[in-house]
This record gives sequence, structure tokens and C-alpha cells, in this order.
Amino acid sequence: MNTIKLYGPRMGSALRTHWVAAELGTPYEPMTVDFAKGENRSDWFLKINPMGQVPAMVDGDHTLAESMAICSFLIDRAGSDLGGKTPHERAAAWQWSLWAAFNPQHHLAALAAPMWTKQPLAPEAEAAAKSGAAKYLALLDKHLSRRPFVAGGNFTVGDINVASSLGYARLCNFDMSAFPKVEGWLATVTARPAYLEATGASTK
Repeated sequence: MNTIKLYGPRMGSALRTHWVAAELGTPYEPMTVDFAKGENRSDWFLKINPMGQVPAMVDGDHTLAESMAICSFLIDRAGSDLGGKTPHERAAAWQWSLWAAFNPQHHLAALAAPMWTKQPLAPEAEAAAKSGAAKYLALLDKHLSRRPFVAGGNFTVGDINVASSLGYARLCNFDMSAFPKVEGWLATVTARPAYLEATGASTK
């Protein structure tokens, strides 16, 4: 097989691609794209992802964008059950993956945005983002009170995707103490060796 190239940092939405690869033991070459130098708008990168965004992936002549699509591809390529062991578990894993990306991540990313925009949020926008994040975290907390992982009894890509979305909470120091089930689950999944490898906190 070709050696995969993954473009994107070990944080935010791109983190999930590194994490899935680490869980699968898939060898890959991490690649950087210097946005400050405009490399994301260069001809060579736009051939990989015409949207000029990361993450992106190259596998031989095959290119792919969007973090969850890349995760799905890596799982299928490896012939792994990380996506779920049954049709119901796979559906639940992707349900919660999409839920996290479209709901709490939207609000938490807004709260974290001043880190890279260097512009503070307007007070009303900050309040709305905090309220929105809390609403969805309360729902997730209730869900996790009845099962150890988002799709049920097994760790799946759903946990990777949801935890990666909630990574923005750490970036903006969002207080999650009101959501103990979420905090406990997050501590468990981010203690996995593959997560530590994906984030660069440890190496094999």
C-alpha cells in the first residue's frame, strides 16, 4: 500500500484523522500547510483540496478532504471495526459524530476563535455560544449516564469524533464541571495510547 499523507495539525477537526490512524496502527506521513504563508491557497495544495482547508489526505493518486470522510476511509482501508461492530453501533457512532460537529463544536469553536483571530468575541456572542454549548453538553451528559461510550458498550470512531469536537472546550477553558459524565468519559478516551500518540504527547 501507499504511505498516506495527512495534512493538518494535531488539534481541532484535523486531530480526529491522526487519532484514527493511531488507533488503527496505520503508518502515515504528517504534512504541514503554512496558512500564514498562504500555502493553503497554493496551486499544489488546491489540487489536493480545492477548498483550501485542512485536514486533507493523499493516498497515492487518491485525494480526500473533510475529517470524517478521511476517518471513514481509513477505517474501511484497514478493514477495522473501529466504526462499530454492528450496523446499529456503526449508525450510532456516526450519528453522534455528526451531532457533535454540527452542535457543540459550533459553539465551542466560536469561543475558541479569539485564539487565532486575535479578536475578542462580542459579549452577546460569547453568552450565546456558552449557552448553546451548555445545552448540548447537558444532552451528552445524560446520554453518557447510561453507557460508557457514545455508541454503547464499545469504543468507536464516534468517541474519537465527539472528543475531538469537545477539544475546543479545552482551548477556550470552557468549564465542564457541570457535566461530570462528559468529563469522566473524556478523561477515559483521552488517556488512550493512540490519543497521546496522535497529539504528540507520546510516541511508540
